[in-house]
Amino acid sequence: MIFNKLFKSDEPKKPSRTGQKSKVSERQRTQTTRRLRVKLPVDELRIGMFVVELDKPWEESSFMFQGLEIKSSQDILSLQEECTFVYVDYDEKSLKKNDKPAPRGVPAGNTDALVSVEQEYSAAAKVHSLASETVENLFEEIRLGAQIDGGKVKAAVDGCVDSILRNPDASVWLTRIQAKDEGTAQHSLNVAALSIVMGKAMDLSTRELEDVGVCAMLHDVGKTSLPTGLLNKTGPYTDEEREEMKKHCRAGRDILLSTKSVMSGAADVAHSHHERPDGKGYPRGLTEEKIPRFSKMVAIAEAYDVITTKQAYREALSPSDALQELYANRGTQFDEEMVIKFIDAVGIFPPGSIVEMVNGEIGIVLSNTNDKLRPKIIMILDVNKEASEQRVVDLSRMDVDNSGEIYQIKTTLSDGSYGINVEDFQRAGLRMG
Repeated sequence: MIFNKLFKSDEPKKPSRTGQKSKVSERQRTQTTRRLRVKLPVDELRIGMFVVELDKPWEESSFMFQGLEIKSSQDILSLQEECTFVYVDYDEKSLKKNDKPAPRGVPAGNTDALVSVEQEYSAAAKVHSLASETVENLFEEIRLGAQIDGGKVKAAVDGCVDSILRNPDASVWLTRIQAKDEGTAQHSLNVAALSIVMGKAMDLSTRELEDVGVCAMLHDVGKTSLPTGLLNKTGPYTDEEREEMKKHCRAGRDILLSTKSVMSGAADVAHSHHERPDGKGYPRGLTEEKIPRFSKMVAIAEAYDVITTKQAYREALSPSDALQELYANRGTQFDEEMVIKFIDAVGIFPPGSIVEMVNGEIGIVLSNTNDKLRPKIIMILDVNKEASEQRVVDLSRMDVDNSGEIYQIKTTLSDGSYGINVEDFQRAGLRMG
């Protein structure tokens, strides 16, 4: 097994901007012109309808929000599993392209329809920028006493899900280059993106990816109730400060339970994302079988983001070293099977990792390939550790160096090695293809 070798515990066209804009305007037009509100058996549901009411209270369902736009066959299957009939609101235009009801048993989405990381990167960067702004504004509004706008959160998450379904490596890249000077809001976005990437590897449905993304984005919302001086402290916490920080779990639960536009699943994750399978977590000391699945996922994504980010009291670990730490703590601090899924999702050498080749050249991992040990790499320093012309080599194709030797990775390096900062390189025009 590939993980046992490395971790031991002792292309379609890119969617055009014009196409994206017309899609958004069509969605907005559909929402403003819906006129038909009818009661329908779930067997008659079609993509393009908007469910406004279930045959039971929303809070008794597994749906995260009160209101569901049917975008995929999986959305229909989810409704069919929980309801006999629903009330829908739709216009005829939204159904023209979807005249036939989706049959039971149809899987969600076409996960094979991926674009390359080079094609997706620009679109993913825009999605992350908008989502980051949304989360930052959201947290500031909560600090001022405002209610969470669930619609804005879901819209931000939906954009991330769409991008990750096209190519997850682009989003993993972005969590790496945005890690510098990270605050609670940026951390929350990174954890959401990593949780969605992990969920994709677990074959979750589109709706489940959206749900785990919302839960992850709001997992630290309780920190808005803590003193800013504590959150911005640059050194290690005292025992008293550590106990004060732990209060964010219950505070997050309370905030989300009082928010009508976000369902209780997000509150469960906020409350339990620091629980551990061995029962040594907080605030309740839950054991593995009592910890919600999304909480286990968020715990892994959060830990990875934290330990790959430089702190005032310690240096950041390289992505591969961070995966080693997660793997070493599987079954105790983290769910064992989910750690394996996370490593499978981000890759043995995650995008954005700095690597040294056997011949001494230095590069940055661009994306994964079908061979997890042989990613695509952007070479940036020569054997003498001097800047060289940037070029992309594909280790899965057995590309060779100037001496005719096949490129192989010798080791991974932390940010700052040989003066390399991934974010600085990206801003300076790192070649993506």
